[in-house]
Amino acid sequence: MAFDEWVMANARVATRPRKRLGIDDVLAFFQQLATLVAAGTPLLQAIQTGAEQTESLRLRQILHEIAGRLSAGSSLHTAAANYPEAFEYSWIEMIRTGEITGRMSEVLRELSAQVQEAREARRRVRAAMFYPAVLLCVATLAIAAMLRFVVPTFDRMFKEMGAPLPEITQFVVNASRFVVSYGLYIAVGLGLLGFAFQRYFATEDGRRRVLGIVMVLPTAGDLLVQSTMYRFASNIALLLKSGVPMLETLDTLKGVLGFNPIYRDAIEQARRRVAAGQSLASALEESGLFTAMIINMVRTGEESGQLAAVMERVAPYYREKVESLIAKVSKSLEPLIVVGMGAMIAVMMLSIYLPMFNMSGNIR
Repeated sequence: MAFDEWVMANARVATRPRKRLGIDDVLAFFQQLATLVAAGTPLLQAIQTGAEQTESLRLRQILHEIAGRLSAGSSLHTAAANYPEAFEYSWIEMIRTGEITGRMSEVLRELSAQVQEAREARRRVRAAMFYPAVLLCVATLAIAAMLRFVVPTFDRMFKEMGAPLPEITQFVVNASRFVVSYGLYIAVGLGLLGFAFQRYFATEDGRRRVLGIVMVLPTAGDLLVQSTMYRFASNIALLLKSGVPMLETLDTLKGVLGFNPIYRDAIEQARRRVAAGQSLASALEESGLFTAMIINMVRTGEESGQLAAVMERVAPYYREKVESLIAKVSKSLEPLIVVGMGAMIAVMMLSIYLPMFNMSGNIR
């Protein structure tokens, strides 16, 4: 009986709660909420149930606070808007549409599908970049360790021998001495530089300038533009399909693309032109920031009255294009890092053994 009690106390019936809040937690909540609402469960009770069953302590706290706001008479989208860390701007707009139209269960199912798609896209991106990142870290640490610990040992030996050093050896020895003397200052300086860049990038002007430069760079610019086209197509399809009017959809897209001030301003200008009676396709074309395919597809969708359906078909194309670009960059970086690491280590080893060979030759 003691064994059975031990099994019951330690069986993995439920995973342990964690503090972190991730997209998997939000996806699980939306899927559960859609199921409960479709089954006729009152919204407040469904949210309370989701709060009890989520594995994220942070999401549990957020859902309890949202439930409290709902009990006080607030709407779900208004309560959720106070927690941008958990709910993106476009998701809140979809929830608002579901509350207004009474199609909450349908909207939640669509929202769950989009969140799941976003999660899979992020997972593929991380998987593609994981190996090059690990290689780069290992290469940097290996070279730094050799300069800090290995080369100084041979430097002292060469000094005791008093023999002239080849140029390549002298270069490596000087690099090692520099790392030993100023390595800590270099690390602190790089940390401060990274912190300063982060603070600058957090400002409106900083993001505008940095992302503007990135947009004109090869590969990096392609990746940024294509990923923005994917977010534009997927979100406009989802919002229009959920019944959000065009002008409100464009307002929401300003929030979705707000991370990049350049595209946010382009959407705002397009919204003003659409409000003045201009077509969305021509408004996007005038901005000069949207690809020809997006513009042509938007024009086709407007002319056929099926803009949401057309954008829904375009979004997977751009998602695959972004993933293809990332895979291409990843596959290109891997051999470059390996070859670079091998070349650096080869130079160091040659610089160490070359004086020994010269000295052994002189002895003979």
